[in-house]
Amino acid sequence: MILNPIFYNDTTITIGLIVCCLVVFAAVMIPKAIRHRKQVKQNESEKAVQDGQELEMIVVPSEEHKSTDNYQRRFLVNANIPTRNGKQVAIRQKYHNRISKIVKTIGDNEISIFSYIDNVLKHHFETFQEDISELYKKNIDDDYLSPKK
Repeated sequence: MILNPIFYNDTTITIGLIVCCLVVFAAVMIPKAIRHRKQVKQNESEKAVQDGQELEMIVVPSEEHKSTDNYQRRFLVNANIPTRNGKQVAIRQKYHNRISKIVKTIGDNEISIFSYIDNVLKHHFETFQEDISELYKKNIDDDYLSPKK
């Protein structure tokens, strides 16, 4: 039995290996490219929505705080916290971008995103302390009175 010499040709073997490598490469890279493309489209749509909303949210003052000086004095000041305890919290990318833009544009160069967020949280807790305490007490009482499972 004589074997067909075309199957044992070096060029044929090389081309076969190259084709196999390309198939494996495509199988790995195509799903990654599709995920990347979806992410880029999502980021572009978020950015388009964010830019329109961001201008409204930054430019239009609320009824409660009409003075821009009041806003700067309240939120765009350094938080006087000597040390951080190292805990990190994740926030949405669109909020991080918005906060970064606010801090860079309105605040001094010395104001950090950390200071801005700390000041916003401080104001939130001061403003809603009574509501938070009331809800907390209600849930504690409900938990205490509810039957054990």
